[in-house]
Amino acid sequence: MLRNMLFVLLCCGQMQALSANEDVAPGQPDKYGVIQKPVLADTPEKFVEQTQRIHEDMQVGGRYEYITPSDRRTVDRLLEQMESLLQHAGSVDAMNQTARIELFNDQEQVNGILKHNDSNRLICESRAPIGSNILKTTCHTHGQIEATARNTKEGLMEFDHSRLCNGPNPENGCSPNLNRPNNRGH
Repeated sequence: MLRNMLFVLLCCGQMQALSANEDVAPGQPDKYGVIQKPVLADTPEKFVEQTQRIHEDMQVGGRYEYITPSDRRTVDRLLEQMESLLQHAGSVDAMNQTARIELFNDQEQVNGILKHNDSNRLICESRAPIGSNILKTTCHTHGQIEATARNTKEGLMEFDHSRLCNGPNPENGCSPNLNRPNNRGH
């Protein structure tokens, strides 16, 4: 009996003591700017608002812009399932135990994926700089790391394209004005 009551309290979002940041309301960023619980479904109306915000945040420039395509599909699928459960029951309070468990598990999976992909999530690592054995700790946000990786990849692709187009045998797909801009007397 006590176990069922505990689950109901957790599912309804009324027991926040288990979260790492007790003073942070669901849907609000913690002191590092990371939203611990982006989704807290209790009524269909609130859930639709949260879903719209999440979809906006998964766009370029949003909090979750670096989410992988497979994670995006998973989040979309789970949000649809959660919406269906809430629409069918009308609210968490009106759900049976099985539906509440399904909603809770979907909600936790979505929150985990979104938290992992939050651009403000801080990632720290210790490594020795080149030429030293002394470890140095550096911290960057998930967004900074992903932006650097994306820019590096784009820069390498540009370099590769430039190398192919300006080499001795330009490849197909090179525009004429990119081929050998400096003829050097040829």
